[in-house]
Amino acid sequence: EKAPVEDVPDAPLAAPAPAAPKKKKGPKYPAAGAKPMAPDSVIRLVHESFEAKIQADYKDDGAKRPRQDFVAFVKDFVVRKYGLKSIAMKHLGEIVASVAKYWNDRSPIKLFGLVTGMLETDDWKPKIGDFTLGLLAKICEIEGRTFGTISEWMNGDKNAGVSVEAATAALVEVSASKHSYLPAQDEHIEQIKLLPRNELGFVVVHSLLLWALDFLSESERRLFAAFQKVFIEGDKNGDGVLEVDEFKALIATLVPADSPLLEDREMMTLYSEVLGASEDQTEQADCITKEAFAEVALLRGLSCPKEALAP
Repeated sequence: EKAPVEDVPDAPLAAPAPAAPKKKKGPKYPAAGAKPMAPDSVIRLVHESFEAKIQADYKDDGAKRPRQDFVAFVKDFVVRKYGLKSIAMKHLGEIVASVAKYWNDRSPIKLFGLVTGMLETDDWKPKIGDFTLGLLAKICEIEGRTFGTISEWMNGDKNAGVSVEAATAALVEVSASKHSYLPAQDEHIEQIKLLPRNELGFVVVHSLLLWALDFLSESERRLFAAFQKVFIEGDKNGDGVLEVDEFKALIATLVPADSPLLEDREMMTLYSEVLGASEDQTEQADCITKEAFAEVALLRGLSCPKEALAP
């Protein structure tokens, strides 16, 4: 069944825009007290930054260099665009103010706010940028669009679209990479088919990327819960904490046989890391909580048994 054509409003909604969700932690930006830019000007900057970051990631990957996270990249991007750092930071403050004002009316601005952490959300993580822009880059590869034309394409049509086939193929590939938590399932492919379409019947790219952020968040929640199950199964004596021997035995089931984490020094470093995360949560220095274990397992990219992911 064909999804409805998306109607993107150009005027503020009649009802008051809901407040952005409050954040627990996130990147630091200039205060949003500056005068906002015109929304169309912000959207052009958004697409230019997406294009530039994808090109930079391509070069970094080719040279086997670590990627710059998107927050740091945006700050450098603004400096390169406006020259002097003082002037650039003034404009960055205007961008922050624009995101705060227009995020509920313009999907590209909302997307940018979520990916950069400018919107107040406790779900922000650097992985968000790699996943979102990785998906956009893969779509362009599949559809034969060069990275240097991304901003022209997205600025030229506010309802720029992609085929369902390209969107699903890109999601399957990127969700199976290190930039995601879990691979996409058949249910996610079906959800893509129901996303808003433009007048030509293509999936609106901004709607797809916003949906992809929900997919990433859902995957993170599922994997976090699964690692808590793993913790409970590894707590052999059922006392609610992991002793050192229990911890070592459990980690051995979550990493390859040749993993450096199995070396005693690395294992104890990981153990101390989880202890530190537990202390932050409970103010107790000598016990590991299942929440802290799951948090560090996510950060370290440990492998989760399939049975733990089952509903």
